Amino acid sequence: MVSIMASEKPIDTSTTQYKAQLIAEFIAKHHERVAGRSGPLIVSMQGPQGAGKSTLAAALVSFLASAFRLRTAVASLDDFYLDRKGLDELAQASPNNRMLQGRGPPGTHDIELLRTVLKQIRGPERNASSVTLPTFDKSLYNGRGDRSESTIPIHPAELDVFMLEGWSLGFQHVAQPKLHELWATSQTAHEHDWQTIMQINDNLSNLNREIDSYFDCHVAITPLDLDYIYYWRLQQEHHMKRENRGLGMSDDEVRLFVDRYMPCYEVYGSGKVDKDSLRLLYGPEREVVQVEEDQKISQ
Repeated sequence: MVSIMASEKPIDTSTTQYKAQLIAEFIAKHHERVAGRSGPLIVSMQGPQGAGKSTLAAALVSFLASAFRLRTAVASLDDFYLDRKGLDELAQASPNNRMLQGRGPPGTHDIELLRTVLKQIRGPERNASSVTLPTFDKSLYNGRGDRSESTIPIHPAELDVFMLEGWSLGFQHVAQPKLHELWATSQTAHEHDWQTIMQINDNLSNLNREIDSYFDCHVAITPLDLDYIYYWRLQQEHHMKRENRGLGMSDDEVRLFVDRYMPCYEVYGSGKVDKDSLRLLYGPEREVVQVEEDQKISQ
């Protein structure tokens, strides 16, 4: 692992441009390794709520195009949630699992749809004229959300890079007895019963098994303190409410919202993926305080 203290650089490490450059250089290096392969480089990017993934992804597309002439498409894991019927059926089938009473945690995504899309981009179907990406409208059903009728077409043959970003991408399931140890010592995971944690772990294992092999490399945004996630998500909500005449969640509602995700950060957030990865460690103002590159593929 290569570790670089970003604070030694005499530049503002909180800017989107700085972060986009770090990630773009990592992606461009890996694109060179697969340049002779048919199909785009496929990258997973993980970052918590409020970390600015969407803004960073947009800047990354522009930077890869201008600096490296790489054509990039970005999709969100959020758009691969089960439809409303599927989410309701999941909640009804797991009445004692509070983490599955709404979208978000492992188990609430349409794994078959996601695997099909990744296979079309990477697999034998990649030469198809287009691949259809789903979208999920979080405003439907009073904020509970549903899959939208709107879709986004992409053309894999015209892409150099395809990136999928999501809050839990790259999280790895945990084997026993480590899982029980993490559950017993975690601040928020221990608020859920053991059966809940085992079910989430099984769901994550299934997701890992179905999609991990499609990704060539991984980017992670990691807060030095998990409490930053509450702060960032509150900032995000306050900004949104200023833009839409005060509509949105209260501060208490935001904290409850983040609470549903926090057990996964505590139990799975420190795991390592079995592929080349770049990790940006963020301070409280989303400034990059350290950069870690973990190389799994031999030169």
